[in-house]
Amino acid sequence: MRPVTPRFSFRETMSGNYWLLDAPTEERAISLSVEAYAPRFRRFAVDKTWQLRGRLDAEGLASGRPVEGTLVFRLLDERRLPYRFAFTGDDGERYELSGQKEWSGLAPLESITLLPATLYDAAGEELGRAMLRFDLRADGLEWMKSFRVHLFS
Repeated sequence: MRPVTPRFSFRETMSGNYWLLDAPTEERAISLSVEAYAPRFRRFAVDKTWQLRGRLDAEGLASGRPVEGTLVFRLLDERRLPYRFAFTGDDGERYELSGQKEWSGLAPLESITLLPATLYDAAGEELGRAMLRFDLRADGLEWMKSFRVHLFS
């Protein structure tokens, strides 16, 4: 008989604006909805990495496109939460969105709900910058209710 293994998950939605480096005054809407899950508790306890999957809408770049990536839980030891997502744009090209939330004791709630990020093209060249926010007042209760422990063997 195989032992029962717990799996943890939660959902998060963020939205904001992004701009391309070649047009920095043209702000565009961006939104991201993901499920974060830790497939194996023992591995998560060591590497503190959540797997991410979800959908991205980035005006003029990606319309409801699937994303996959990681979220590393470094909040306690390094005061940061690095996010990294890969996706295919509407043009068929591969892109990456990478950023991190950085906890600050001066603004604890704001710092943990703000995700500054950088957009990269398939060659790894910086293409743009984004600022995404998790709306704690509007979505906080749903976020807390989304935390789950799944048991499977």
